[in-house]
Amino acid sequence: MKKLTTVDLFAGAGGLSHGFEQTGRFDVKVAVEINKYARETYLKNHKNIKLMYDDIKKIDYSRICKELGEIDVVIGGPPCQGFSNANRQRNELISGNNQLVREYIEAIKNLRPKAFVMENVKTMASEKHKFFYSENDLEEISCLGIEPMLERFIIGQTTTLLNDIITLHIEKKELSPFILPNQITSRFNTLLRVATNEKRMLEYFQKNKSYYTGLLNKWESFNKYCINKTHADIWEEIKGLMEQCLLKEKYPNELIIKIRLILETQKVLLKLQELRKYNVKVYSLDVLNSNVMVEVKTYNVFDYTMKKLESLGYIVNSGILNAAHFGVPQFRERLFVIGIQKEHLKSNSVLLPCPILKNKNEYYSIFEAIGDIEYLNPSTDMSNSSINKKNMGFNNPLQHYLNDIDCLSNHIMTNSSKTALNRFEKIKQGDNFHSLEDEYKSTYTDPTRTQNTIYLRLKYNSPSGTVMNVRKSMWIHPIKNRAISIREAARLQSFPDSFIFKGTKDGQYQQIGNAVPPLLGRAVGEKVLELLGFQPIEQLHNVIKRKLT
Repeated sequence: MKKLTTVDLFAGAGGLSHGFEQTGRFDVKVAVEINKYARETYLKNHKNIKLMYDDIKKIDYSRICKELGEIDVVIGGPPCQGFSNANRQRNELISGNNQLVREYIEAIKNLRPKAFVMENVKTMASEKHKFFYSENDLEEISCLGIEPMLERFIIGQTTTLLNDIITLHIEKKELSPFILPNQITSRFNTLLRVATNEKRMLEYFQKNKSYYTGLLNKWESFNKYCINKTHADIWEEIKGLMEQCLLKEKYPNELIIKIRLILETQKVLLKLQELRKYNVKVYSLDVLNSNVMVEVKTYNVFDYTMKKLESLGYIVNSGILNAAHFGVPQFRERLFVIGIQKEHLKSNSVLLPCPILKNKNEYYSIFEAIGDIEYLNPSTDMSNSSINKKNMGFNNPLQHYLNDIDCLSNHIMTNSSKTALNRFEKIKQGDNFHSLEDEYKSTYTDPTRTQNTIYLRLKYNSPSGTVMNVRKSMWIHPIKNRAISIREAARLQSFPDSFIFKGTKDGQYQQIGNAVPPLLGRAVGEKVLELLGFQPIEQLHNVIKRKLT
């Protein structure tokens, strides 16, 4: 039986690939994944891979076509990051992640598959996801019928050096000579974080005395980064104030003010340099309410993506799919874009898969996903590779699907602190950090800013919320006073027990949180087969639909 030669871009641990391969009709031969541990996991579970790349920018498309011939399908989820003016602390104005969407499109252009699937965050289609218009885009954007919009963005806060920076910008002077090394700005940012009180600040200086003494000894060398004499004078003031801190004299509030001035100056310089790097035209540079603003042109990432893929000869459609509708014990909404070459489309139109489980009574619960292994205590030791499990007689299709092997691997959990364990005991199913008494929140500087997903105790009788890195979120088992294990998180994502995760503990939790749930991927794979005129070995409907009693 013919299998479709498939390429997986931004493959992660391989959830989307695994789902497609479950249909029995896709053969993934090439994968691209930059994360080392995710690559290890991918290769562990996908034995037929011929080529594995770590960087999509290094793909040799001619080699792929020469070794594999015609590529039938390309799948993958390029990272896409939204922009918000509220987030002024971000290091980049132009997200490098958004540029990876272009790399995905470039792969489609070079490989010319019969079909493609692009998976992404559901907000990709929102106004937050944008490209910054550059002069290099002029011809392409015009051909696609896209009209860029003028927008203003905050790139920093005004300082006494702003007029000098504006002069450098207007005169198109090189900015890199005035940008401090990352090591210095990193140390300065640390100083701001510890500057909450005098004692903490002075203790920090004493702990790092050798570093700052060495820094002060070569202070004159930093003059080369100064824009002018005013800038150099500020540097000299900072030096004197640091010397006071090292001598344990009175905590100088003025030091923090001067360091903030330097860091804000750096922030503006970095943003302007970044705009130059991407050839983004700046229409104005001014100040509004103490914020430094630039006016540039932007256009929507999703609008561009859809029009560009259509221009390559594909019939394209997109929509939001909820994993719970396809047997995953989790509410997880993701955007999917499916494209089929016109000459290969065996249907009147390109549609996304319809829900298999259509109402709340049909959804699978957390209990149905992990209740059968609650008697197995997870280890915190990564060397404990696998343990035998017994059949608990859980008679539902999801359990039959998950229990495809007699041993349980990756049943490992984070080693929780005593403070965390005390919190676990006080939180009921469905509650989170905010339900704790104030005495249990004292380690947080501002408990009110804690997200509702932190210290969440799962509810056995419902699907979970969106699984992210549950180790960082400190998700709690529904009835045990412990963290959710790697395997339990994997089951919530619909990875069967035979799927083995590799890498560090945090790396495995992160891989699971980043993954496309295989059952969701399988549903999309079945729809692609249908659109191309093929059938899966077995329909997902028959695998996951509850049996009538």
